Amino acid sequence: MEPISKEKALEKLKERLANMDEKKNAETFITYLNSTKRNGNTTMLDTWVMTNYLFPYLKGKNVEIKDLTVIDVSEALKGLNVKETTLSTYAQKMLAFINWERGRYMLPLLKLRYVAIPKENAKSTIIQDQLTDEMIRKAIDKIYSLRIQLAAMLMWKFGLRLSEALGLRWDDLKRNYGDYVMIIRYREGDYGAKGVKGERVISFQDVEYMNILNSDEEIEIRSLFEMIRNKYKTQRIINLNKSPVEETLAKAGKKAGIPFRLHPHLLRHHFIVSALDHGASITDIQRITGDSLITLSKYYAWALKKPTTNI
Repeated sequence: MEPISKEKALEKLKERLANMDEKKNAETFITYLNSTKRNGNTTMLDTWVMTNYLFPYLKGKNVEIKDLTVIDVSEALKGLNVKETTLSTYAQKMLAFINWERGRYMLPLLKLRYVAIPKENAKSTIIQDQLTDEMIRKAIDKIYSLRIQLAAMLMWKFGLRLSEALGLRWDDLKRNYGDYVMIIRYREGDYGAKGVKGERVISFQDVEYMNILNSDEEIEIRSLFEMIRNKYKTQRIINLNKSPVEETLAKAGKKAGIPFRLHPHLLRHHFIVSALDHGASITDIQRITGDSLITLSKYYAWALKKPTTNI
């Protein structure tokens, strides 16, 4: 890009915005650019992002800049076919502009780290549009290891991280008035919950109420626990490292005809989106998965393209 002065860039911007039916947003944007220390070339990039992606989104949604959310930033950038680092840069530009406008109204700032930037092979796109329960079931049926079968079932039906499934010990499994309860614990230097705050209790009934786990699947999981207990005399229930689980799951997915690599974390994502799709509240899902409420409300709401009102 040839060097250009900021004054020249602003002139070009005014000419371009004159042809757009966005007078209020255009005036706000020009005022914003005048208040920044960006040079002419950066101003031209800002202009390109806003006029090609943000302004059409504002017009389509009929909302003001100060009312936008991080989900809106993701939606506005949807379809931009560039590498992820470039998307992040454009998201930063949008958020800087939005935060400047929000600051005039003394509203909380939006954080980039919660923006789920859409890209061609994003996991959220895979789990929403392609990965199905039938595919997962078929893949698990191709696995012959009892322990890896159990790990896959726990990630699919309870939303566990792979490290949490591998970190489960027999004393983490409890019976409570006919209900099975798993305690996901943090153990320093070993597999387990992601940090001390990630420790939580998950009951089979909790997942049944979400319509994610049916009676046959519950019997299957309990049977796997019992068979593993009888066959292996280990402290950890699934006494394996991550690599064999990841490799076996990928091969099983390929045998089942899944057109992309079946990674363990996709099963956790699938659980969360399925729970949302079945009407579970974000707070209930957060209690089971240990994810932050912000992560759930921003990332997964974008994945489902549904408003986050059920909190």
